[in-house]
This record gives sequence, structure tokens and C-alpha cells, in this order.
Amino acid sequence: MKLLIKLLSNTSLGMLIRNSLNFMPVSVKMSKSKYPTTVSDAFVWRTDNGYKTIFKYSDILNLFYKITDSWVEFHIYSKNNNLLKIEKFSHLNISNEFKITSEYLDGITDYGVFYVYHFSKSKLDNENIISNRCYVGYSKNDNLYSFVHGNILAKYQKIYPGSKINTNIVKTSIFQNQTYRIQKFFNDLDKNELFFSNPTSKILKFLVENKSYKLNPGCAKIIETTGQIITIKSNCLFLRPTVFSYKGNYIDVHHA
Repeated sequence: MKLLIKLLSNTSLGMLIRNSLNFMPVSVKMSKSKYPTTVSDAFVWRTDNGYKTIFKYSDILNLFYKITDSWVEFHIYSKNNNLLKIEKFSHLNISNEFKITSEYLDGITDYGVFYVYHFSKSKLDNENIISNRCYVGYSKNDNLYSFVHGNILAKYQKIYPGSKINTNIVKTSIFQNQTYRIQKFFNDLDKNELFFSNPTSKILKFLVENKSYKLNPGCAKIIETTGQIITIKSNCLFLRPTVFSYKGNYIDVHHA
């Protein structure tokens, strides 16, 4: 009986009930797979208000597994979860970079999320999980880049091409019973922008400074705030925004 209860409590429904009751809640959990996987964060891109974005990444399969036939795909989505582009890069170096500008996006000046996957036809053990959580840089009006590493694990698939993309690594609750307070005192700043992305297939509902917001699956939203202490209440167990802080011409980008 104990084994059955344990098995049921770790199903998707069981974790949802646990999270809704705040009983041994589960924040992040990826389903155990029978194949090697490539996992991506929901990385932030911006081309609005003079921004451009750069992503620096490694050829992980070559660096750690000595696989030389690998390639990388970038899947770029709008803030409304519309697929804009898929970009494939082969013949990788150990260290690489990828830029997203308004020119690259055919004149789009907006924001959204992108995902990066590593692929190969070489065989790996089924337990292998490849996750590139490297650094993203943001430059406003051609000033120096401010860099931040990966923030929220969001999607995964087989390292072999053409497989189904899975999501819901981050877990949710039926109720808005999850509180996240950003560990920063936002004083002496002109303004702050909180960049939220929804890494789940569920609708997220949350409060920032007592104002209600809703975020559809895969979508992104920027919320401007001038508060000094910022608390987020939501139905998501790990709703951690990327923070853009402004002081004159200076910007600082970090995850909460």
C-alpha cells in the first residue's frame, strides 16, 4: 500500500494535488526517460528599445563526449508563443555565439523566448541529459553587454532529431498559493523590468504588487515596477523572472 501511494503521489495528478495542498510540494521534476535527452531553458531575447541579444554556448557533446558530428538548433518564439525561426548550426567550435537583433528577425523590435537543443546521431546512454545553461548577454543602445546564465528549465526531447518536444518540467498548483520574494532590495534605481516566461503547458496566474496577471503557455511578459521589495504570488512552483534594472545609462540583468 505504501509503495502504491508513493507511485501515485509522483504522477502528474499526484504532484498537482500535493502542490495545491502545499503538502511536500514538487517544484521541478523531469519525467524519467528511456533515451538520452537534450534540455533547454526558456531563454530571454530582446530587440525592443534598442536591445540586442547574444548567446554564448559550448559544443557540449564534443567537449564531454568527444562526439564530433553534433549540431545545435535554436527555436525562437515571440512573446505570444508563435514560432519565428529555427536556426541550425553545424561544424561547431568548442565555444560559439549566436546573436539575435531586429535585423536578424526581419525588423521585429519586440521580445520573446528561445530554446537551444543539441543533436547527434551518435549513440549515448539513456541516462545522459544534455543541458546548455550558458550565458545570455543584453546590450542596450550598443553599450556593454550584461550577462546572465540560464534561468528556468522548460523543454526537452531526444538528442536524435525529429522527436517530440516535451514540457512541464516546472510544476504548477490549482491555487495561487506559491509565494516568491526576490532576494534584492530595489532601492536607488530608476526602474526595474521583470521578464516572466511560462515554461509550462498550463495557464499561469500571478500577482505582482497586488496586480493580477495571466500568462498563457509558452508566452512571455515584461512588467515594469518601481517597488523596493517585490513579492510574486502565483500558481507556479518556480516562477522566477529575469530582472532588468536601470540606473541612468547603466543596466544590470540577472535572474531573481
